[in-house]
Amino acid sequence: MAVHVIQMDEMWSFVQKKQARVTAEDPAEHGDAYFYVALDANTKLAISFHVGKRDGENTEAFIKDLRSRLTVVPHITSDGWQPYIEAMATSFRGSADYAQCVKNYRGGPQRSPDHRYEPPRNPFVTKTPIFGAPKDELLSTSFVERFNLQTRHTVGRTRRLCLAFSKTLRGHRAAIGLGIASYNWVRVHGTLGTTPAVEAGLAERPWTLAELVTTALAEEDTTPPVAQPLKLQPRPGETPAPARALPNGRGFLRLVDCGKGAPAAPVTPPATPAVTPVAVEVPAAASVAPVAPAPVVSTAPDALPGQLDLLSWRPKAREAVQLDLFGDEVPDGPRLR
Repeated sequence: MAVHVIQMDEMWSFVQKKQARVTAEDPAEHGDAYFYVALDANTKLAISFHVGKRDGENTEAFIKDLRSRLTVVPHITSDGWQPYIEAMATSFRGSADYAQCVKNYRGGPQRSPDHRYEPPRNPFVTKTPIFGAPKDELLSTSFVERFNLQTRHTVGRTRRLCLAFSKTLRGHRAAIGLGIASYNWVRVHGTLGTTPAVEAGLAERPWTLAELVTTALAEEDTTPPVAQPLKLQPRPGETPAPARALPNGRGFLRLVDCGKGAPAAPVTPPATPAVTPVAVEVPAAASVAPVAPAPVVSTAPDALPGQLDLLSWRPKAREAVQLDLFGDEVPDGPRLR
């Protein structure tokens, strides 16, 4: 499928008993059973899912199945589960724009037992690019988290504090698979006004539940799809950018817009309007002879005629004055000099 924007998440559930009550004598399938899902953010179609433990092995199996169902380089967002990074690197080999979006919750007052399942308040989101060039405006897991809520309402095996939990892992996978098939093909999406399968072009109209069951029972067992080389296509609303495929399927060398835009083109000044010169005849009587400027005469005595002396100021000569060192007037007589 040509899916451009994908959101991934995993939802907790359990088989037979919760993980804290599992003993060494219990089968390995008892305890936690996480439901991995990848959702198309545009058509809301559930593309791939996997049920198993929350570990690296099951995470890699889920990402491998997702990779086999895609034909174009996707933009993928997930939560902060660390095994996603290694699984994405192994399956996509760089041919994806991948980032993790983590919700952090501030500590608040202690809640009462009646509100222990209430989600925390006032989260702040941390967005971390991992591979490629993910766009900030596409980094979100809101749609897939809303899908998880819908799953808990429609698939009884995933409800909390009830006796509808699965007793075997096989039955748990079958129940979740039926719930996803009903979500994709039967249930009309409230926002889309039709089913995700119709929105994605996989069906012409919403199916009935009887049609879904009949088609599923008539379908023969098939082998899992084989991953095909991914094509680099512009997402809806984007213009194609120069790109070149790297050897051995290691991704693409692309020209990425960093958000600052191209430099502005130089502004061309407006052209000066052409003016046709007009010849004007001046009467002979009206012509005036040009007046030559008067020469500057220097006031310095030694200045040459017509030369301006920049040092024309001279100190005035002063008359010699006799100074008396003792301040006493001496009568007429000889003075010491």
